[in-house]
Amino acid sequence: MNSMLKIKGWLATIIAGLMLSTATLAIDPSNDQAIEIESDEALLDDAEGISSYNGNVIVSQGLSKLEADRLLVSAEDRRISRIEAWGSPAHFVQQEEASAPATHGYAQRIVFEAKDSLLIFTGQARLLQSENSFAGERIEYDILKKAIRAQGDESVGSRVKIQYHPNQTEPADTAPEQAPATP
Repeated sequence: MNSMLKIKGWLATIIAGLMLSTATLAIDPSNDQAIEIESDEALLDDAEGISSYNGNVIVSQGLSKLEADRLLVSAEDRRISRIEAWGSPAHFVQQEEASAPATHGYAQRIVFEAKDSLLIFTGQARLLQSENSFAGERIEYDILKKAIRAQGDESVGSRVKIQYHPNQTEPADTAPEQAPATP
């Protein structure tokens, strides 16, 4: 049984890697572009390195956007170390370039751990890219390795769900045309 779980996890990682091979963090503190935060209310505590934002929070950086009801940003030495977002659901959008398809992520809570380059979605988590989707109670996305680990919630019987549409190079109907019958 344990080896079957490892195989399923390995397969999920491969499929997710194919699905999200170009996706990166929605808001990247190491990027040179400015991070803009809008909210109904903000509280900044520079001494503690914590800022919190409440009500219609929108974080944007370039083509990336994070929308949440509440946001908490932790910093060490004035560098972002952790971002936590809560919503019903919280939603992020990542787009590499304007002509590329966007990747969308949804969850009740989205956490970014800067030191591990890890994006964690918990609570009805979903990642969508084009027609492909990945869902579970918890999804961890390693930004550098471009690897996903997902799990369901055993207590309620939920499982990880992947829907992958491989690129089709030929039309579905590839039967050769029949020559008309000659009398």
